[in-house]
Amino acid sequence: MRKWSGLKKAVMAVMASGMLCACGNNLQPEPVVTEPAELTRPTEATAPETAEPEKEPVIGDIITEDVESVSIRYYIGYNISTGDIISDLIPCQTVEVSGEDLAKISELLTELTEIKADPQSEEYGHIMYDHLMDDYELTINDDMVLDIGEEFGFVVDSGELFAVPSELFDAVSAITEDYTRNNVYKTLEAEEVTVTNMDGEVLEVTDPEAIEIIRSLEYYTIGADDETFKEEKVAYVVDLHNGEQMEVHYAGVCGKLIHADGSYEYVHIDGMEEFLDCLFAK
Repeated sequence: MRKWSGLKKAVMAVMASGMLCACGNNLQPEPVVTEPAELTRPTEATAPETAEPEKEPVIGDIITEDVESVSIRYYIGYNISTGDIISDLIPCQTVEVSGEDLAKISELLTELTEIKADPQSEEYGHIMYDHLMDDYELTINDDMVLDIGEEFGFVVDSGELFAVPSELFDAVSAITEDYTRNNVYKTLEAEEVTVTNMDGEVLEVTDPEAIEIIRSLEYYTIGADDETFKEEKVAYVVDLHNGEQMEVHYAGVCGKLIHADGSYEYVHIDGMEEFLDCLFAK
């Protein structure tokens, strides 16, 4: 089946220029001067006391100050440029990083270094046009904004390019996935399920495993109204036998969840139509 094509992917080109260099100072401890011992009275030798040199933070080309705060902006299933275009439909999510996650992210951010590539070079073109660089948007210390992808990223204001360590991308992904699971996703509640397809065929779902799969499919509310989906066909109607029904749109990832009191909300629910296709194909 075709997938719902109403969400267009945005193409983002960023011109990078300039060079930023941060150099640290190596602090050496001052030597300790000791008075010589009297010749006529031998004394027990003691080692001079030395102070531990103060450790300076590791600062890379991109982040040139201590990282005190990090927030992550993202869209579920979409990159930043696409999400910003359809933000009236797909809600934007923002996470404030804290605790051990903040400590880890901060350390990784200070190691970012600029890619000094000629904008006219083949290397630069390969980075700019062959890689997605805005899966996530990070705001550092409330003022510096970075967009990052799985391999490369850029500073939003200046356009400086940098490589993204896999450890940093994985850490950001883990934080957002955990937040989505605990604060955004919902699941259906049902002990019995009846499904009617667009041809009027009715299927009583009795297999406990199939019911559990339907119950486990995650959905989230989207900002749509009747006008948005007035041309959409309903592929399946899922009766949850608790006063609620879900209309699953044909060839898409959206649906309409109707509550027992007659109110309803439009939702994004990936995988529901494909699973119901399989049930009716048996």
